[in-house]
Amino acid sequence: MGATGSKQQAVNAFTLLLKGAGKAATEPILKELTKHLKNGLVDKALVMRVACAQCMQAVIQHAKQTFTQHDVENFLQLFLRAFESSTFPVRRAVSSLCATLLAFTQSTATVDPNKPNIKHATTGEDAKRNTDIQPGNTLMSVDEMLNLLSTNYNKPNMSREFKIGVIETYATLFVLLGTEFVESNYAVIARHVLRELLDGTRQSLRASDGSFARAQVFFLLHSTIGKRLLSEQGQAMAIRHLIAEWVKGWPPLQRNHLPPNKHALICATNLISALVCELGGGANAVQDVIVDPLFVLLTHPSFSVQAAAAWCIRCVCYSVPSNLPYLLPRALNMLEKDLSNMSNPSTTQDLLRRAIAYAYTVGAIMSVFPARPIYTSFELSARAMSLATQLLKNPSKTPHIASIQTQVAWILVGSLMCLGPNLVKLHLPQLLLLWKSALPKPTGKEANAIRAEAEWSFLFHTRECAISSIYSFLVHNSETLVTLDVAKRIAALLNNTLAFLATAPNTFSPTTLSPCVPHQTKLIDQYYTLRRRISECFVTIRPLLSTYESSLSSLLRNSLNAFIEVDKIQSSSGAHAQVTASVPGQFVSVWSTADGHGYGVTSKMQGYRIDVAMENDNGDDDSHDNHSKEWVTKDRFQHVEELLERPIIGSAELDPIYIYTTFASTAENKSLVLPRPVAPSTGYVDTSIELFATLFPSQPPPVQESTFEHIASVVKDARLEKNSPRRAAVLVNVTVALLGAFKNMMSNKKKIHGIASGRATQLVQEILMEAIVHPDPYLRNAASETIGRLTAIVGGSFVAAQMQQLVDLVVSNRDPDVRAGCALAIGYIYTHVGGMAAAPHLKTLFGILVSLSSDPHPVVHAWALEAIAMTVSAAGLMFSTYVNSTLGMVAKLYLSETHEPGSGSVAVSNAGMSVGFSAYQEFGRIIYELIGTMGPELQASSKIRELCLNMVEELKLEPDERVNVEAIRCIQHFLMFAPKHLDTQELVPYLQSQIVSLHLPLKKAAVTCLYQLVQRDAELVFKAAQPGLDTELFKMLDTDPGLSDVKNVIRSWLKETAMHEPSVWVNITKRIMSGTNKPDKTSPTVDPKVSANSRGGSFDGPATLGNDDFDDDDFGDDDGAGFGDEEQQVDITTTVADASGMTSRLTVNVEIPPRWRTQLFALQCLQKTIEIISSSGIREHFDLIYARVRRQQAGFGDYLVFRVPDLIKLSFTAATAHVDELRLAGISLLRMVIEKFANTADPDLEGTLLLEQYAAQIGAALTPAFGADSSSEIVSAAVRVCAIYVGSGIVKDLYQLGRVLKLLVSSLDKVKSESELTGVGEVKDLSPHASVMVKLSVLNAWAELQVASQRQDYLKQILQPNLMALSPLWLRSLQDYARIRLESDIVALTNSTEGIQTSSSGGIDSMYSAATKQVVLPYYRKSWLKIMEAVASLIESGAPSMHDALANNPDAEQTDPERPSNLFCVLFGLCIESLSRISSSSSGRSDVSTMAICLKALRTFVQPSLAGEHFLPKAIFLELMNVFDRLIQTEGYRIQLIIIEIIQRLTKNYGANYLCDDLTNDNSDIDVDRALEPGVFPSAAKLYYVLRLLINVFLQALPTMSTTKRSSSRISNTSQEHVAVLLGPCLDELGLLVNIAPASYKIDLLAICFYIFSEILVDSKLDELLAPRVLVSLKSTLPQLESSLESTEKRALSRVTCAMLHSLLDNLFKEFVFLSTVTRELVL
Repeated sequence: MGATGSKQQAVNAFTLLLKGAGKAATEPILKELTKHLKNGLVDKALVMRVACAQCMQAVIQHAKQTFTQHDVENFLQLFLRAFESSTFPVRRAVSSLCATLLAFTQSTATVDPNKPNIKHATTGEDAKRNTDIQPGNTLMSVDEMLNLLSTNYNKPNMSREFKIGVIETYATLFVLLGTEFVESNYAVIARHVLRELLDGTRQSLRASDGSFARAQVFFLLHSTIGKRLLSEQGQAMAIRHLIAEWVKGWPPLQRNHLPPNKHALICATNLISALVCELGGGANAVQDVIVDPLFVLLTHPSFSVQAAAAWCIRCVCYSVPSNLPYLLPRALNMLEKDLSNMSNPSTTQDLLRRAIAYAYTVGAIMSVFPARPIYTSFELSARAMSLATQLLKNPSKTPHIASIQTQVAWILVGSLMCLGPNLVKLHLPQLLLLWKSALPKPTGKEANAIRAEAEWSFLFHTRECAISSIYSFLVHNSETLVTLDVAKRIAALLNNTLAFLATAPNTFSPTTLSPCVPHQTKLIDQYYTLRRRISECFVTIRPLLSTYESSLSSLLRNSLNAFIEVDKIQSSSGAHAQVTASVPGQFVSVWSTADGHGYGVTSKMQGYRIDVAMENDNGDDDSHDNHSKEWVTKDRFQHVEELLERPIIGSAELDPIYIYTTFASTAENKSLVLPRPVAPSTGYVDTSIELFATLFPSQPPPVQESTFEHIASVVKDARLEKNSPRRAAVLVNVTVALLGAFKNMMSNKKKIHGIASGRATQLVQEILMEAIVHPDPYLRNAASETIGRLTAIVGGSFVAAQMQQLVDLVVSNRDPDVRAGCALAIGYIYTHVGGMAAAPHLKTLFGILVSLSSDPHPVVHAWALEAIAMTVSAAGLMFSTYVNSTLGMVAKLYLSETHEPGSGSVAVSNAGMSVGFSAYQEFGRIIYELIGTMGPELQASSKIRELCLNMVEELKLEPDERVNVEAIRCIQHFLMFAPKHLDTQELVPYLQSQIVSLHLPLKKAAVTCLYQLVQRDAELVFKAAQPGLDTELFKMLDTDPGLSDVKNVIRSWLKETAMHEPSVWVNITKRIMSGTNKPDKTSPTVDPKVSANSRGGSFDGPATLGNDDFDDDDFGDDDGAGFGDEEQQVDITTTVADASGMTSRLTVNVEIPPRWRTQLFALQCLQKTIEIISSSGIREHFDLIYARVRRQQAGFGDYLVFRVPDLIKLSFTAATAHVDELRLAGISLLRMVIEKFANTADPDLEGTLLLEQYAAQIGAALTPAFGADSSSEIVSAAVRVCAIYVGSGIVKDLYQLGRVLKLLVSSLDKVKSESELTGVGEVKDLSPHASVMVKLSVLNAWAELQVASQRQDYLKQILQPNLMALSPLWLRSLQDYARIRLESDIVALTNSTEGIQTSSSGGIDSMYSAATKQVVLPYYRKSWLKIMEAVASLIESGAPSMHDALANNPDAEQTDPERPSNLFCVLFGLCIESLSRISSSSSGRSDVSTMAICLKALRTFVQPSLAGEHFLPKAIFLELMNVFDRLIQTEGYRIQLIIIEIIQRLTKNYGANYLCDDLTNDNSDIDVDRALEPGVFPSAAKLYYVLRLLINVFLQALPTMSTTKRSSSRISNTSQEHVAVLLGPCLDELGLLVNIAPASYKIDLLAICFYIFSEILVDSKLDELLAPRVLVSLKSTLPQLESSLESTEKRALSRVTCAMLHSLLDNLFKEFVFLSTVTRELVL
């Protein structure tokens, strides 16, 4: 075991002793122990440092000692020394120790009367601080405590590891002190962090150090405190503090005041942005204090500060979009004012700087439009566009002003590009011309011109601005507007710019500043930015590659040189290349340079994640997970730890295009994430790599070979020292570029060119083999993947040769880096070549990997095990023969000492500490893959199953949380294939204990596993769980909103329990809405002993080094990582020994009230519950009388109707909340309650309805929606609920309805009085789009009342006075809907000035109708049906108001007597279109009601006063009949009945003149029919279609009529009465048709009639119901028949009549024979 090992075990044993019996430790023992531990903390073996830190922490927590302030300071100095040359596990353990010590300083202190100046306090369990400590009598004040850390942080010449260690101490300290402490001391903490860490040395920081320090501060104040430890009130308070203390500190008000440090301002502004995004809709509480100070900040001289302020304004508009209509005009006005002042001769630099800041702000605000369309107005974007064109067409004569004007113009154009293709396409022709004039082709004379630097600067600048707007256009509209033609034009402009760049000098001096830009910008950076933009544009046009084929080879060459000749690239950050006095041969990592340039290395390689050719990554999670090695993680410290390995830290001002475009905000999480683009020099390298990767796959083989030769010559250049960081930078760039190129090659379905094996392949192989054996693990990983892809592309014999080469290297070379690299390369080759193709090599490979994985060196065996996991995954079933041996190997290695974390000599164990993951993690990954290989066979082979399960159990007990993650993943795989062999009763509590882990990946895995279990059987899971699981799940929504599976678990549980236990969901929602997340009366979630110990948590993960060996993990902060779960119990494993029990975790239990998003989710769950219950159709949930009876019978019964008071109260609480989203949910819940319980009777008061007693509450919930603090969306929803409530008949007394009615009437008055609605209630200044939405809601609400008035008489007195106003408005809105539905371009061409007034001037409205259409169409879709129903009901009842409206509507006039009026076409078209699209089978009940409404409306419209004398042209009429025919055949009897009624009306209103005109007049279709089949009824006639429709009805009702077999299942379930109701009108209609048919067809029709009559009379089931109708029908047809026939046809008539009588008598005779037979048999 070695000396280190036994020392380490002794220390660990002492740690456990202290935890178990710390009180018994005497002072002499503690003194002696402390002395040894102090030495151990600076031991060379890092394992010892971790063990000693954990033991020392146990001393402070569990033993009783008295410390003075002085002792604490001395201890801290000693502890901090352990940070020097440390790795992550050491930093984690030591930061936990320092934080525990400092948290102790906040406990109560006592003063010895003999020494009044010295305070002292006692450690140990008993001395836990009480909650009511007075701030004055703690051992140290908060400031003193924090200063202990900052003085060490600011010491000169401290290493970056040390600084990061101090930051992690701060972070851990804040979490230990908890929410309450941090919230009450936020001002002190923020002031300290921003002053001391950013400006502690009082020297101005270099740019790269500044962004390094800012990233740390952001981590502390946002990732640790803002996101996790602050409640929503705390976040709002933090914003107020930052604004008052920092943002308002500039400009300083008095002469002698110092302005705040630039970095502190940037940080404070970024923190405000992040907090505003966190608060979302809740930020409306602070919007009034934020905006003005930010606009002042836009005038700051530093562009970085301006960029941060512009971004912050964007975040405010995004979170609280009601600001959009005010802030955009404000920014535009300020910009226009500054632009107009520029012509003054006295223009200052300040003015120019300000103008650019305002332009970015306008762009930033406009970029919010697509996400928040309802609050926007295209008038403003039109104004911005006209301003831009004006600036570009008339620039100033002075270059420095002209350059500002063009920059402003192109920024505005660039931000307009995100507003969507409908809007952009209107300006595209104009833009193409502007771009063409901005990027001219250089003439021959220009090529040789000699220009001054100022002139170059101006030319670079204007071109870069223009190309930035082209890039924005390409990125946002590539799928829609970038056609081949547009791409060709743009490619030509880019080539012009490249030709222009060819005339520029190759280099500029690094110190030359650009004279034409008001901020300090280097000329060389302008050059880089321009080249970077050109590359970005080419990459984006990629799908249309041929467009720039002419320039391909030069582009490829340029991009290649950019990233391999890194010496020629000058650093943007202004850092002078650091001269590292490296010992020759000694390895210096390129990632540890901290100059913001890193020798020109790309920023695309971020640890194991490589962001190149991203669109071609396979989407499946597993592959992504593996390629970026997500499981090698540092969890809650990921963001600060990354800083140690990032030479380049980005910042928004380095590439401000991100401020005003939307492509960077990711689709998955809709919130805005602060952009961090890299500096121009690095950006140039990055985009060159991406362009190379895009172009390379389409090159012919000779070009590929020469490219590889060029790369090889640079890589092998003797001037690059072997292990120097500069050489590493070149290797990284080359590897990433090749990886990108190969990714694109593999994803290209039609392989353009592969890579020919031979010389080219050999060259690449040589380049990559050098990277595979490099000491840098990130480079090794990238190179291994690249060689894997190369092998897959070349294929054939190359696979075997490449494998052999790697195997030989392993055999001949003992260097751990080489062996690790080869092992990983083998894994990648197998992954990419694929199971089938690589199968012949599996045996050899597996053998090599197994022998490497038993290598004692941790670097080798960790990577070899990872390669095995990759191989098993790729091989699939091919691997099944090796399953047993692999499992055996895993078990053997698990027991061997060499694979224990931290084993071996000092050097070996230190190497193991820096690998980043442990062998134990890999064992879990391998078992996971093996379970997948075995699949369902697991159920059969008990031996393998037992071994797997035992290994998983062992891994579950490991103290390293990352190993537990792998164990849980294995369990998930097990659940898929052998669920019977897992014990849910035991598994659920285990997962429950992991859910509250501080370690995010563990929490994520546990939740996903729970979701899997809940999907199988939710009830079982919640029975097996310990009390309080629901509370824990809802708490996680506050702390980790990114874990989507939490919601999935809750939803699955809801589906199973909503029906039987609705009260559970009502109670949960009540609890969360009331702002507490404590369970009602259930047993507490945490063991009281543990939570009393709330300060006791140690923050290090596991305690013995064994476990803690490697970094703890994380999944990146985007999905809510940052700090574990403070609001949960923060739980930390303590030791190996007690890790087995579930009590082994100490917790920091922090309570914050539920955030509004959690409350919103709870309300959605409640609505879902009501929906589920409603669709079940169980009566007792909605009938109080019945529910009480059922409850009495059964003795229990949980029915929703008992909870109506709570539901009303909850709707009221939500509808009056402070966040708009909650208010909307409250209104929607109220609507649901009214709709579902409207008819529930009140058993205690006869004759009244249950909801009547809640009239006051309902009115009170709806009134605030019309208040001044409401928004257009809320008003729009509330108006509808008002109408549903008034029309529901709950309260019929108009006096009682007064309050709600007043709201409805006042909103209608507003709509009546204003052509363009600007406000409703107290909601003012509606944007044009919101105005349309609200107007439609009001009209829809009144339509709802009109429809309800058919049933409820009391509504008529409400409607009567308003119908005169409503009727024309309703008609108008239906016409508008139809007009908007038409392709908007047509509308733009016709440019009708009336129509939807989305703006006051007809011009803009029509010009932007395409864009407007996209925004307002959904609101029309929601409203038109109700309005149509209301209009139809008024026309049907012949209301005078509708009569007047029709008379006054210009479209209702009949201009052409041959066709119906325009208005009829609109109404008819809307109904028919809707009917053509839907069927009841598609989506259910809503469609059936839509059908009925449309058909009833059509029934009303079939009248000459509307449809004109001639009704529809024949073609359209036949189409209408086809639609009806489909409905007859697919829908139920109710729909069929309405169709029959329409046909009856048609016959009655239009008769023979319309239906038979084509039979009597000459008609070409019918003449053809007659010629082909003389004597047959023409099948193209209108009458034929009507007849076919009726016969289809009969055929469905009387299947016996049909000569072919028909499925009668649909009708058979329609009752006989229904059939009779349906066939009665059909019989009447048949009679009518016979009467109106021309004489020559009458007999044919009569024959059909007679056949149908006889079938009905013969049918014994129907004759009673329908016989009278048949006789009436006969009587109506026969009398006039004979007189209209000629003598020849009379003969036919007699034959037809005889035939009918014959068949009837025949049937009578049969029945008579049958009856007599039966009688005879009975007599006998």
